[in-house]
Amino acid sequence: MIKRIIFTCMLAMGLITTNAQTQTAAKRDSLTIFRDKIDQLDKEIVRLLGERMEAARTIGAYKLTHNMGVVQSNRFNEVLQQAITYGKEKGLSEEFIKALYEDIHKESIRQQEALKPQQ
Repeated sequence: MIKRIIFTCMLAMGLITTNAQTQTAAKRDSLTIFRDKIDQLDKEIVRLLGERMEAARTIGAYKLTHNMGVVQSNRFNEVLQQAITYGKEKGLSEEFIKALYEDIHKESIRQQEALKPQQ
């Protein structure tokens, strides 16, 4: 009788462990799927930033040819306000969008300044 109880308990523990492992594996699989999605989106973000910098370099070449200053504050403020509005629609904070676009703007300026002939 005791052997049967021990056997039943061990069997139940094995099933519980297997069930827990299956649930953990399912969670891990879901986590992997979401992490893969983030990895894919991160690559897309970097690709799009690269395209944006390519456009910034083209604009920089235009400005250089037409003797225009690199920094156009009014244009940056317009772009920033549009991004803040769109970001809020997507649930992003204004502070995050400002910080992000300030960094993007700094890189755009760096890209455009690099086009100037070295003196």
